[in-house]
Amino acid sequence: MSVHLYIRSCYTLLESSLTIPKLMQKTKEYGYQYAALTDHNVMYGIPSFLHACHDNGISPIIGMEADIQYHEQCIPFLLLAKDNLGYAQLMKLSSLLNHEPKKAGLDELNACADHCFIIAYGEGGFLDSDLIKEDKKACMQKLRIMKEEIAAFDMALSYQESAMWKKRNAFLKQACMNLHISTCALNKISYLNQTDNAEVQILQGIRQNKTLHDSSLLLPTGRYFLSPEEMAALYEEDDLQRTEEIAKECHADGNIAKASLPHYHVPIENVSSKEYLEALCTAGLKKRLSGKKDERYQKRLAYELQVITQMHFEDYFLIVYDFICYARKHDINVGPGRGSAAGSLAAYCLGITMIDPIKYDLLFERFLNPERISMPDIDTDIPDDHRQEVIQYVCDTYGSDYIANIVTFNTLGAKQAIHDVGKVMNLNESDINLVLRQIHGGAKTSLKQAYLSSPNLKQIVGSNDKIHRLYAMALRLEGLPRHTGIHAAGIIMSSKPLNDVIPTIQDGAGMKTSQYPMEYLEERGLIKMDFLGLKNLRIIHDISAQVKKADPSFSLNTIPLQDADVYRMFAAADTTGIFQFESEGMKPFLRRMHPVCFNDIVAANALYRPGPMENISVYLANKEHPEKIQYPSKEMREILEDTYGVMIYQEQVMLALQKAGGFSLGRADILRRAISKKKSDVMAKMKPEFIHGCRQNQYSEETAEKLFSYIEKFSGYGFNKSHSVAYSLIAYQMAYLKVKYPMYFYSALLDSVIGDKEKTSQYVDECRRRGIKVLYPDVNASALGYDGSQNAIRLPLSAVNEIGFKLNAALIKGRESNGAYQDFFDFTARASVLKMKRDQIESLIDAGALDCFHMGRATCRHALDDALRYGELVQIHNGTQISINLGLVSKPEVIRIKEDEMIFSENERNALGFNLGPHPIIAIRRENNIKDPSLAWLKNKVGRYNGFALISSVKQHRTKRGEMMAFISLSDETGQADMAVMPRLYQKKADVLVRGMYIRFNAKIEEGKSFLANDIQEIRKKAYDKNTNR
Repeated sequence: MSVHLYIRSCYTLLESSLTIPKLMQKTKEYGYQYAALTDHNVMYGIPSFLHACHDNGISPIIGMEADIQYHEQCIPFLLLAKDNLGYAQLMKLSSLLNHEPKKAGLDELNACADHCFIIAYGEGGFLDSDLIKEDKKACMQKLRIMKEEIAAFDMALSYQESAMWKKRNAFLKQACMNLHISTCALNKISYLNQTDNAEVQILQGIRQNKTLHDSSLLLPTGRYFLSPEEMAALYEEDDLQRTEEIAKECHADGNIAKASLPHYHVPIENVSSKEYLEALCTAGLKKRLSGKKDERYQKRLAYELQVITQMHFEDYFLIVYDFICYARKHDINVGPGRGSAAGSLAAYCLGITMIDPIKYDLLFERFLNPERISMPDIDTDIPDDHRQEVIQYVCDTYGSDYIANIVTFNTLGAKQAIHDVGKVMNLNESDINLVLRQIHGGAKTSLKQAYLSSPNLKQIVGSNDKIHRLYAMALRLEGLPRHTGIHAAGIIMSSKPLNDVIPTIQDGAGMKTSQYPMEYLEERGLIKMDFLGLKNLRIIHDISAQVKKADPSFSLNTIPLQDADVYRMFAAADTTGIFQFESEGMKPFLRRMHPVCFNDIVAANALYRPGPMENISVYLANKEHPEKIQYPSKEMREILEDTYGVMIYQEQVMLALQKAGGFSLGRADILRRAISKKKSDVMAKMKPEFIHGCRQNQYSEETAEKLFSYIEKFSGYGFNKSHSVAYSLIAYQMAYLKVKYPMYFYSALLDSVIGDKEKTSQYVDECRRRGIKVLYPDVNASALGYDGSQNAIRLPLSAVNEIGFKLNAALIKGRESNGAYQDFFDFTARASVLKMKRDQIESLIDAGALDCFHMGRATCRHALDDALRYGELVQIHNGTQISINLGLVSKPEVIRIKEDEMIFSENERNALGFNLGPHPIIAIRRENNIKDPSLAWLKNKVGRYNGFALISSVKQHRTKRGEMMAFISLSDETGQADMAVMPRLYQKKADVLVRGMYIRFNAKIEEGKSFLANDIQEIRKKAYDKNTNR
């Protein structure tokens, strides 16, 4: 039986279309006993390959094609692990190849010889050029050198369909026989079927940025997965036999020594991690309780510490404690908690969380279950601008060889596949964009879904041969990995150097990154820690810093959680900018719920999520009529009374199983997970245990069955209360700051969305509705960020299109170093030294940033060419230094130009993304003689009405039936409104629903709800192109 020893999968990025499932399917179809995976310099796919082989009863061959520096050339060799020591050597070699490829030479190759098969190539290897030239003498000489220098190797004979290569392989085999070098049959596989070669050609075109018209982009041949019969027809028996011998001697299964958690360096001599953790927690509890004694807390802490030490997680807690201490000492606003860790009293005592788990009935077993061995998981929220600083501290403390990012794979999604394949096929950009415009619903929408939900796409694909071929090929390549990325939050830590445990690559900043994706790291003994960059913590920190300037005693940790003004704000759904509470769906829920205390906020946060949403109507009805609630038992009443008879939280499920069925909380968590994941086998095993426990607690069997059904009904939708409490605290803090310090709040909020025109426009509109004055950017007054220190909020220059942070800082530095900009010509001359482009100065003009020169925007635009020439004439060059002397030539004459109201408004909107001055719709309404009522008037009506507005934002949404619809925000000179566009209308009008489009609409309007569109007509395209209005 033949064997394939060389298989490149799709993890040799953009060079193979072969996926692991397809490889398994074909291996079984052809009856092969072995499967190999030999990607080029990387081992990304090995874990999933090993699992797939195990599941399919196939013997794995772990390998890699490695580029070795050999005789001043980069020569590929195939290495196959004989055993797990060979596997470990391949991991180290792969890491070396991805960190310092020039260091992977002959010594490194020979180091693998005892535990790996080394296979050299004729075609594509050290002998390639000599074989092509048919220089037999040179070939023999090189073969002798290889035999002398390489500890042990086989020579691969690879099938080539040309007669010339058959002749070359015949010579190569004879030469190897003469030198007693073994030869083996090696078909180089990079796609599945013979007809799939075009897939690889397209992928290589994407990788090399070439089109099919490029003659160097070759169509590969013969590199498909051959059947045993095809192999037998192509190769000689002895070469096939050698290939099988090699396969039989490859026994690596990936079972090498695992890592463990790094050891925390206790700062006190002769004190163990256990003793140090206990001392810190005891001191922390005393501080939390202000010296008072409470038996509940002392018993809970003792129990938690017992579990932590039994599970050997003392070092884990101390490591987290250590980097959080670092963050707090350096004024980094660490979040109050995240996920189930907020249920740990030990974490609260250490200062890891700021949530008292006993006060909020949070359960430790939801975080760390002694009856279900798994790694602890303390996720840490850090301001997004300080995340890297904390990670760098961890690297510096525990060593960069022991810390790594986690790899992710960015795949060819629907739009990316169409774009990339279209470019390689050399299609016109207009054709590619025509297809892309029909794909709606975000990154998760597949090409198949897009096709089924879009009549337009069906028509385009069916009527245009080029686009049909594009769609067909994109469909074949969709989902393949395109390039690597880095997990947004997680890093891994190891007790051993990481390259002893997994292969790694290097990120752009020089930090190690795992080659194995997240789901396979725990089985290697690696602990993942999440450092999540949260911009809301940066907003809170920035506001608090401003407040502390006036009141140094201010602390968020001491603000009251019973402030009536804050709850009035939540009840009114005035939650724009509030973490977790600003979505358009959440706001109507808040108005109906009318929260009056912190527990209500926690419940709202838990309920408004996919799944738990199913219980909102029941919750609201029960809240309005609590006297009608029927609890299954007294114990259920105690557990569910705070949430009006609805099991909102996972912790309530666990308590119900404990109190009624006599389960330990650990065992209750196991059953809760089984119910939520619909694991019928576990449920079938544990349900009788619950019924028996209920009978022991004096429940009838009928009541016990009802209780189980009740728990089963709700627990699938339960949310983690620990997480909800922690995140609701962040939301409350933001709401408190919004109510008490609105100027600082909006300044920080706007700072956090610089570059996002839709959000900026939304927040600016809200400021103005609340009576907060918003000022234009000003080259002589703007700060680096939004400035709310003068009873108004002034925009920074970086809020203007084309003006980035660096240019913003340079303009401010120029003002501070050389004085205010005196006039338009002084500014353009000094701007020319900064090499500002014409477009950038135009954007500043249109945004009002040069209004301080009192020339008028149209006049500035008209004078800009003269100003730029003037700026060049007054420059003095001294080597690399440039200065200006405004006295060298006289300033240009200014011709006053009358402002055009419509151009003025639309240019401002282009430059800022919104209008601080008159809304452009005023002029367009007048120009088109549109008499439709304003949005402010419409919002107070009920019925069907016509309207006219500008589209401010568009959010696409896929319905439960898989159809696309949209929620659009509208604006005019009187305010804003939201409108829903249902699937049938959306299909007809998707091209019109674009931010910046002016539309007339007919809509059904109900009080307090979004408009529901009946019809939409485009009145005018997006705002004027500023380049046409100079």
